Amino acid sequence: MIKQLSFYLIMLAIMLAVLELFAFVAAKLIDQDDFFDARHSVYARLTEENLAAFKAGGADAITGWHSWGPRVREEDNCLGQPVEYSYDAAGARVFDGFDAAGSKIIIVGDSYTNGDEAPDNETYPAVLSRKLGVSVANHGVGGYDPTQSLLNLQQQITRYPQAKVAVLGIMYENVYRMVNSYRPVLYATSSDFTLKPYMAGGMIVPHPGSQVFDSLEVFRKTADLAFDNDFWAKPRAEFPYLLALGKSLHSNYFLYRKLQKTLRKVGMPEFQMVFADEEIQRNLVALLNQFADLSQQWGVEPVVVFIPRNELDTSSASSFIDQNHSQLDDRLVIGDVARARDVDWMKFNLREEHGDNICHPSAYGYSVIAEYIAGLLRENGVWPD
Repeated sequence: MIKQLSFYLIMLAIMLAVLELFAFVAAKLIDQDDFFDARHSVYARLTEENLAAFKAGGADAITGWHSWGPRVREEDNCLGQPVEYSYDAAGARVFDGFDAAGSKIIIVGDSYTNGDEAPDNETYPAVLSRKLGVSVANHGVGGYDPTQSLLNLQQQITRYPQAKVAVLGIMYENVYRMVNSYRPVLYATSSDFTLKPYMAGGMIVPHPGSQVFDSLEVFRKTADLAFDNDFWAKPRAEFPYLLALGKSLHSNYFLYRKLQKTLRKVGMPEFQMVFADEEIQRNLVALLNQFADLSQQWGVEPVVVFIPRNELDTSSASSFIDQNHSQLDDRLVIGDVARARDVDWMKFNLREEHGDNICHPSAYGYSVIAEYIAGLLRENGVWPD
């Protein structure tokens, strides 16, 4: 009996050792920063000089980062063509006919709202301005999530005493960012000092404050908390590797990022799983309802517009809207650009490779967004014909 038990224990130990070896090899062969905690490679990039530069040039203790003006910068788009970006003192992207004092509509959002890779006059707020015949203030900021956009709107709204409508633009992928407290946890190669506010438990968790930029030591302590507790937190690649690999395969990051990218190849909408997550839904509903409350205080009509990334998903946001209709504030006007008719998705982005686009929208894509928003405002009585 003892010999038999010993034999089984030895076989079990050998089996576990083989599995551990397999997990170890797997961990070394795959992209560790994509499956495991990336803090080691992120921290290796941090320097006091870069921290000081970020603190002086873009840090914001409310939204995480901001882009102030007046300034003009030039940057090549994904096709290698130079694009000029012009901003006023408040950070609004300017275009022909823009009148800050007389702006009737203010729009906040991420790089899709800012109009990345498009000239000043081809962003969707600029096109919307021409379609409606009024000045539109474009306060989109690259990398923002809906939480940051709402806080940005809160900072900017008093600059526009003539504003009647506030539009919150949400590109589908923004729901990933909404529950992310430090961008490198979600995007390992992202800007290194981008701690940010986020949603958790239906509440806005504020940015940790300007003191995190006092030194690298203070910053890293705060970043450590994010790597440990973020919605997208991943385990460290360490012994026992079998357990670490198992945790990785059960993480939100794997389920909603890695697995979803695999399932989209067989036709599942790219963001369906994350939009269907109960915690994501709870936080998004709470955020949009807070937007409605604040808009009433500001005296503007609250409009929410979801923007698809491309043809890989043109339904997840609308499914969310329909499923949560009864919980959303009825003062909100909510639309989804994916519902626009006759969109040529292969032309929507500057470059599109059958769903794996590597560019922002083209002039055509931005025009589609503007046309949809103009129709949404008119159909809901927010803007007169």
